[in-house]
Amino acid sequence: MLVRQNVRQMARKAGFCLTSQARMTAVVSEIARAALERRWNADFTLRLFSHRGKSTLEVTCHSRDMQRDGEYVAHLRHEVEGLVGNTETTIQHYTGQLTLRFCAQS
Repeated sequence: MLVRQNVRQMARKAGFCLTSQARMTAVVSEIARAALERRWNADFTLRLFSHRGKSTLEVTCHSRDMQRDGEYVAHLRHEVEGLVGNTETTIQHYTGQLTLRFCAQS
């Protein structure tokens, strides 16, 4: 719940539209739900920065437990990309890290 609230606050601060804010929080909630369900001991890191003149919100979920759950992580990535198509999604399975980058539209 806390991650969801922080994502929404940072997205609002960065100027993302309400629709984008809702999608971003839905995606992050899905990842947090999966972490709880799969019993991952997960840490979330949020970072706001400018990339090529656009506000970008980066959300990273890190858990060593993801390393043993590679098939599910791949499934989760597919689900996430279905929810928000223009999000850059990176998985570093060997380190147990899932990173999402949301870029504001021009």
